[in-house]
Amino acid sequence: MIEICKSMSEISVDHFLDLDNDNPFMKYDFLWSLESSGCVSDAFGWAPNHLIEKNEQGLITCFTPAYLKYNSIGEYIFDHAWVDFYNKVNIKYFPKLLVAIPFTPIRSCKFLTKSNVVNGKEKSIKAIKSLLDMHDISSAHINFIEDPEIGILQDNNFIKRNSKQFIWDNQNYKNFDEFLHSLNARKRKMINKERKSLHSDGINFDRVEGQNITSEQLDNFFKHYLDTCNRKWGNAYLNKIFFENLVDKMPDNLLLIIAKKNGNTIASSLHLHNDHTLYGRYWGASGFYKFLHYELCYYQAIEYAIEKRMKTIESGAGGSHKISRGYKPTLTYSAHFFQNQQIHNIVSEFIEKEGEYINKEVDYLSSFNPFKKTGGLND
Repeated sequence: MIEICKSMSEISVDHFLDLDNDNPFMKYDFLWSLESSGCVSDAFGWAPNHLIEKNEQGLITCFTPAYLKYNSIGEYIFDHAWVDFYNKVNIKYFPKLLVAIPFTPIRSCKFLTKSNVVNGKEKSIKAIKSLLDMHDISSAHINFIEDPEIGILQDNNFIKRNSKQFIWDNQNYKNFDEFLHSLNARKRKMINKERKSLHSDGINFDRVEGQNITSEQLDNFFKHYLDTCNRKWGNAYLNKIFFENLVDKMPDNLLLIIAKKNGNTIASSLHLHNDHTLYGRYWGASGFYKFLHYELCYYQAIEYAIEKRMKTIESGAGGSHKISRGYKPTLTYSAHFFQNQQIHNIVSEFIEKEGEYINKEVDYLSSFNPFKKTGGLND
């Protein structure tokens, strides 16, 4: 039986914990924090319509974070061209149904199931398509999906769309110096120069685990996060209550990296993690300091990941500048279904051509990888 929940508060935390998941962004507390802080709500175009499947005992066997969207803000998979097309042919595009983690361009399974449940994902996908029929919703979109779910969605006539991100992979490095030595000489020199420049400017760094984050440190982080968002993008999606919730509910999944000069905090970055992946998500600075972003968001993160023997760092959207710092261009995927069959076919053709371009772009960007060439002379 599939039910729709209008908020995370309607869902039992204990039942949720029985689902297979180690991604911090798909945890109950993360999704609840987005809603309870007011960052995700009808007022901001995110109307929660979470899908849960229950067994005969009333226990949750599948959960899907779903939202009726009345805009395309905070998604990181861009559909503005589709909105324009719908407007031109005088067909209503909004609301659409979005399965995603709000404001979070991170790969994850979006259909959480219990390990002993058969066809739980399939049932939820079919339920999504039924919802479109029942409520006259234009389309359904599942963003930043993991590989195991792509095939199931395609089997249900969803169109796979390619995007790209930049991912750092730990090649069992013993320390940061060993990682540096894996790079060609020019990139090693560049990174050493950037790090030495910050040290010469008297800037030092502290890494604080979630359990030890103080109110003052969080205040400083949020002030810098807000200033940077307002300066670069015009507004911040997330408020202080959200971050306070994370520190309170998810300390074991948090890492705060702090930059100081003359004893004063000048910048901070907040990362989430599980045992194998570090996720770079939020940062801010009191002003412009050359190379500071690279150290705070990349080099400190790499050092931490190596120390903790993590396999991967995902740093979110954008940034070809990450390549020269060891982050590899990597394909990511979303899936899309349109109620109007003619539009579905048109978009499918568009996505196929777009995918060919993105595949070529990833291949091209990969040619700039900074690592030593096997048997080469560039070390």
